[in-house]
Amino acid sequence: MLGGFLLEADALAGCAEGEEPVASCQIARQEKQVSVCLSGDAAVYRFGPVQGKPEMTLRAPLMEVGYLRADGAGQTIDETVVFPNEEYAYQASFGFRAGLPPDPTELRKFGTVKVLRKDKTVAELACAPETIIRKPDLLLDRMRKAGRKGTSDGVVFNNYEIEYPGPVSESPPCKQDFNVDTCWSQGISAARGGDPALALGYFDKSCDADLGPQGCYEAGKLYLQSRALRDYGRAYERFTRVCSSDDVGQGPYACKYLGWMHHTGIGAEKDPHKAWSYLSQACFTHNEALIIDAEGCHFFAEAVLRAHPLGDARRQREQAGGGYLAYLALAMGCADDAKGICAEAKTLLDNGKAVSAAWIARCDEDMGAAPPAIDCAGLITPPSDYETNQALRRQIFSHFQDALGTLGAQ
Repeated sequence: MLGGFLLEADALAGCAEGEEPVASCQIARQEKQVSVCLSGDAAVYRFGPVQGKPEMTLRAPLMEVGYLRADGAGQTIDETVVFPNEEYAYQASFGFRAGLPPDPTELRKFGTVKVLRKDKTVAELACAPETIIRKPDLLLDRMRKAGRKGTSDGVVFNNYEIEYPGPVSESPPCKQDFNVDTCWSQGISAARGGDPALALGYFDKSCDADLGPQGCYEAGKLYLQSRALRDYGRAYERFTRVCSSDDVGQGPYACKYLGWMHHTGIGAEKDPHKAWSYLSQACFTHNEALIIDAEGCHFFAEAVLRAHPLGDARRQREQAGGGYLAYLALAMGCADDAKGICAEAKTLLDNGKAVSAAWIARCDEDMGAAPPAIDCAGLITPPSDYETNQALRRQIFSHFQDALGTLGAQ
């Protein structure tokens, strides 16, 4: 035994007979390969020559092996497995990434192997993408069945059914599955497998089954963001269904996308009035719980300052209403723990003070009228305590309604 992990050297660098492959690849520009396999109730790491015995084999129980996930809506889908060995750790990561030319929306396979010593990277190798073989979520599935509840950094595992779906045309009707549905779950599996077209088919099927907003929302994002699958009309229709729903988890985000489309003129007519309407829902009015989309608050503030539907943008910035509305929107986004938006709000506040903008005095007056008496800057110092944070959101929302009255926008 070595640091709780067994070393062996009696198999090829790939998976041994009777083991199930989770992921493997050949290292770029080398005749070496790495593999992660399943063997009973353990995960196995091997590294060595493509043809020959491994230079290193590490084995770890599924309940103890290091495991991390990083899912980023169509941009990064990662699984990372970490095998400690005394003062070193061997970290294998596999997934899909977008953002590279010529098509930044295309998902591409990636894989890396890192050697860490006391949390510092001492070596890093990249997989040749064309050699990557991977079965997404297989390791996750086995860990869940073994009784493990979450990742090594405390993130609770998703409870959706892990499947490897076939053609949508051959799939059964969608069924409710706890708070989602079976078609949405199959779409997630297809997306994690790197097949956005198949995922879209299942998300559309989920949306049409009308068992919840999740499928409509995921379909809308793919129609909007994927160059290969782009259909602005269908994106708009899908987002409209979600924005008009009472779902607080995704409704504000769908409203944000609709507002952004009208704000930028991408995928819909450029219309400040519609942009204003949808973005204000995303930031303020979609639901009474004030569950919001912070990025929607950013775009709402931008719409107020650059393309105000009530008149000249410069005049609106200078009078008591316009700049105040923009600041309140950024303050609401800041309350959602969006650090970049907090910084944006502070800049707007500092610039307003520098020119003695009329809205600064209005904001300070409003803040002093309600206990505790603090100045305008207090709106962008969000408390971490949930109840206190919700009280701050309600205060910001109240000031927002008053500011709308000042502009005659109600």
